[in-house]
Amino acid sequence: VEAANKDGATPLHVACCNGHEACVRAMLGAGANKEAAEKNGATPLYIACQNGHAPCARALLDAGANKEAAQKNGAAPLHAACGFGHEACVRALLDTGANKEAADKYGATPLYAACQQGHEACVRVLLGAGANREAMQKDSVTPLYIACQEGHEACVRAMLDAGANKEAADFDGWTSLHAACSRGHEACVRTLLGAGANRDAAEKNGATPLYIACSNGHAACMRALLGAGANKDAANKYDTTPLYIACLNGQDACVRVLLGAGANKDAAKTGGYTPLYISCQHGYEACVRALLDAGANKEAADLGRCTPLYIACQNGHETCVLAMLDAGANKEAANKYGTRPLYAACCGGHVACVRALLAAGANKDAANKYGARPLFIACCGGYEACVRALLGAGANTDAAMTGGQTSLFIACQRGHEACVRALLDAGANQEAVNIDGWTPLHAAHSNGHAACVRALLHAGSHRGAVMQHVC
Repeated sequence: VEAANKDGATPLHVACCNGHEACVRAMLGAGANKEAAEKNGATPLYIACQNGHAPCARALLDAGANKEAAQKNGAAPLHAACGFGHEACVRALLDTGANKEAADKYGATPLYAACQQGHEACVRVLLGAGANREAMQKDSVTPLYIACQEGHEACVRAMLDAGANKEAADFDGWTSLHAACSRGHEACVRTLLGAGANRDAAEKNGATPLYIACSNGHAACMRALLGAGANKDAANKYDTTPLYIACLNGQDACVRVLLGAGANKDAAKTGGYTPLYISCQHGYEACVRALLDAGANKEAADLGRCTPLYIACQNGHETCVLAMLDAGANKEAANKYGTRPLYAACCGGHVACVRALLAAGANKDAANKYGARPLFIACCGGYEACVRALLGAGANTDAAMTGGQTSLFIACQRGHEACVRALLDAGANQEAVNIDGWTPLHAAHSNGHAACVRALLHAGSHRGAVMQHVC
């Protein structure tokens, strides 16, 4: 009767696993070892409880089986019965005095296991037997918290009915309400709020349940919280409001819920970043339009005086650029360096944004404080499509930087042949000199850009300006 398979299971384990009570009693009568453990430490009693075979469990208990014999992970038979939702086995174990507070190696009690898996009947049996409703796992999570996190509303109600502490927090300061909001469990949120849970409890970084719901895009939980009077503008310690985090994550449904509730649409983080700014930066058109519809300040700039339109252009988000232009955003608003949205779009090679701005009448020749214009910076980066868009709009081909460098000069210096050819096709002056008397041909030759040299020579550049022969 003690022959074991490769996993350490004896015939008694097998009988318990399959619920054959008569076989269990027969083997016990024949002296089978009721404490024989599998390789993972599971005894026959553990196996019977895990599989919900209460008659087998009672037979073992009647024979004096160790009701606290735990697996290697510290889980006792009561953990198994609770974790798998076998109420009859739970009652059998409790009737024989099983330790209802036994903790596994993670610190989880049977009540925690029942709450984690959503077995309301087992939860109520344990609570009725006086189980500690506040027993924390090693990571400081209570049974109520885990029930909320996993969305088991019936277990949440059972715990609250028994007086569980709805404000108990984990090591990070998260309450059960934070946990429910993080996973989007609206029913649990409403149950907690109905029981009087603190709707504005802040975790260690200052995030409220509303902030957590917004961060994860759970609009239904947000509505429940706002309906209960949650502070819609409560910021965390980094000055981030629920509206800002919803915009940062592109949660447009959450954005509209907050705006509908009257959230401050222009609340800025340190640095001057507003919800509209961050939406434009990340390209969330739906959030941008929602904010504009609500009257957000479209000219609110960061500390560097970059507006939402500027940042949308810098990052190449055409749809956001179009939304901002449709709303009348200032297309000439310059940052602290005198750089405008068109320059920013050209700097990144974002031709769709360039075309949108040009179509809206943006100044194609506006220079920053260093004298650099959109055409110059497009040539600097080698963005031929932007160069051709600007030239097609009539940009000045020969406007020079403060050092005398023209767009053709910088294109030649950087070796951007396609830009060189576009400029030459548009009639750029190939003999214009910088303050050192260098022409574009000098710039191309000195940097070894033979293709640009050939393009210039073919266009008629004066080869005598370069002292060395170029093949």
